Amino acid sequence: METMCTRETDCLVCETIARVTVRLDDMRIFAAVAQHESFTRAAEALALPKQTVSRRVAGLEAELGVQLLTRTTRHVRATDAGLEYAERCADLLRRADEANDAVRRADAEPRGRLRVTADPVFGESFLGPIICEFVARYSAVELEVVLTRRRVDLVGEGFDVAIRVGAPRDPALTVTSLGPATICYLASPDYVARHGALRAPAQLERGHRAIVLLTEEGPMPWVFRTRGGADDGALVRHVPRGPLAVSSLRLAREAALAGLGVGLFPAFFCAADIEAGTLRPQLSRYVPAVGSVYVAYPSSPFVSARARAFIDLAVERLRAARPWT
Repeated sequence: METMCTRETDCLVCETIARVTVRLDDMRIFAAVAQHESFTRAAEALALPKQTVSRRVAGLEAELGVQLLTRTTRHVRATDAGLEYAERCADLLRRADEANDAVRRADAEPRGRLRVTADPVFGESFLGPIICEFVARYSAVELEVVLTRRRVDLVGEGFDVAIRVGAPRDPALTVTSLGPATICYLASPDYVARHGALRAPAQLERGHRAIVLLTEEGPMPWVFRTRGGADDGALVRHVPRGPLAVSSLRLAREAALAGLGVGLFPAFFCAADIEAGTLRPQLSRYVPAVGSVYVAYPSSPFVSARARAFIDLAVERLRAARPWT
């Protein structure tokens, strides 16, 4: 019963809006005829067929039960009631136009509350300058940035924009790619000296130690792309095991630097360590592409000016530089 009532209410609202829209259109047409004292000139001013103008005014008179115009073969004049009605129509239409213009102007200027979410490591590494620039540029926007590894429901939790790493999954979101995302398996030179280089996934079962990265769903799986054989290029998932499991990439990095095992990291997170040689890539031939860094927002014909401004700035600053690569 509740569903039926809701649908009936929705239908009544839609019908009411449709009636109001038609009535305003009819009032606009009548006001033009009264002003020009001519169906022909009113039709030209409104870019409508003369027959449509005549029919709509006649329909308005029938609905009101009042004659608004006197018509002869040469002239069209408003009646006394028509003159009063035309004056009220003009005032109402002016107010409606002003309201529409005010809404358009308000949406054209970024203002109001904007909620953005991003992965903590990526956000802390790359979003600071963008956030500062955005706040300085758009003082009428209240910006809220939530960094979480959880993949939030943008619509359900009231977020406007997300910056994510990986493969887009939600078809209800509009996605703009900023560039490819890569992962790497890393170990310290000391670990490699003691355990040997990790060259193939099969070696994980023979004496190698993993630094396990914990997520809300459990240990983050390691993914590899097979090489050779009938299943060449297929993806294989491995659940890592090791003496240390942490929920922080920073702690995992410290453990890898200390030689406690092999860790899985976003390539950008340990780029300086790789360059310095304090961490060495492992399993390089088996590392798959994991998607991209991308900006996502709820799909809609209308994106708020504040969200569009943030998206445009993020794309401009991040796509060109791709600092994570």
